[in-house]
Amino acid sequence: MRISTAWAQKTGTQYMLKQQAALNQTQLKLSSGKRILTPSEDPRAAVQIVDIKQKIKQTEQYQENVNTAKQRLSYEESSLQNIIESIHRIKELGIQGLNDTNSANNRLGIAAELDQLNEQLISMANTKNSNGEYLFSGFLTDKIPFTERTPATIPATFDYAGDDNQRQIQIGPTRTITDGNPGQDVFGTSGTDSLFEIVDELSTDLKNDNPQGGTLDKLTTSLEKILTVQATIGARLNAIDRQDSLNQDTILSMQSVLSETEDLDYAEAISKFNLQSVALQAAQQAYTKVQGLSLFNYL
Repeated sequence: MRISTAWAQKTGTQYMLKQQAALNQTQLKLSSGKRILTPSEDPRAAVQIVDIKQKIKQTEQYQENVNTAKQRLSYEESSLQNIIESIHRIKELGIQGLNDTNSANNRLGIAAELDQLNEQLISMANTKNSNGEYLFSGFLTDKIPFTERTPATIPATFDYAGDDNQRQIQIGPTRTITDGNPGQDVFGTSGTDSLFEIVDELSTDLKNDNPQGGTLDKLTTSLEKILTVQATIGARLNAIDRQDSLNQDTILSMQSVLSETEDLDYAEAISKFNLQSVALQAAQQAYTKVQGLSLFNYL
């Protein structure tokens, strides 16, 4: 069988190009640190990599939601704690005002402090979070929740401008949590159990030198409602902390699997690179030597 010079050259060139391509492929993997550069190298692993990355991205979004919910609820909890402390002071003043040893002037002084405390309560109930959203307006976060009705009445009347909706935030694959409480569920509604109207009524009674124990009882009921809301916020924050930990564990686990699937074994790759380099050099040397073979060299 006769082998033409052109065929030998073509075969040698193709082999060198093949070796060069393989060497370049390994070099790219060493540069990127990835075991798979194209899906065709390992279709099954490529699909798994895409799936894992998507799950990691989704869980990271849950973590962003966790941080958002935690921030909002922590802010609300802090606001309610300040409100509760103010109500305790109001109760002390109410009990003091009921004492028969007080003169009408003494009760006027107590009423003046109650009015100041009620203004503080309203201001805290109209608190905004770091995003400029009213905490206690439900979905209507751009609406100031509580305002005194005009023209003024005695006792005063306070209207609620928010709604009764609660925002649900997804913090896990199967877990959502509410990140706030509508103001009417916390502070009551006008004409029935409004905290601000109760305090104003207590102040009005003292100004009239006619304190009523029943008004103080209504204040106690309002305080108990707020304490209940505060407890539910604490429970939600605990649930968020547990989900936060679970999400972190999930991300770490998936990142570990992803690393095992797509990361390059550098020791193996370097060894392969060295072998491919030697093979290419040998092919180049053989090609050069074959190119120099000719009958004319021996004539």
